Amino acid sequence: MNMKLYNFFRSGTSHRTRIALNLKGLEYEYVAVALGKEAHLQAAFHAINPQGLVPVLEADDLVMFQSPAILEWLDEA
Repeated sequence: MNMKLYNFFRSGTSHRTRIALNLKGLEYEYVAVALGKEAHLQAAFHAINPQGLVPVLEADDLVMFQSPAILEWLDEA
């Protein structure tokens, strides 16, 4: 499975998601979203997540946001 995690290094929800991915030994591409530079407000990021929030996990054709939903999916998948 090909996974990409859009996140911000100081975001608690992003950190929680990275911990879960690492504890499960899953490989993922780390994509930094510069919240300080308002990258989350740009059209390119809104195309990925209309809410404009991090984290976002892309897993093949599936796109998930909101860390509780991501963590639940990781446990069930």
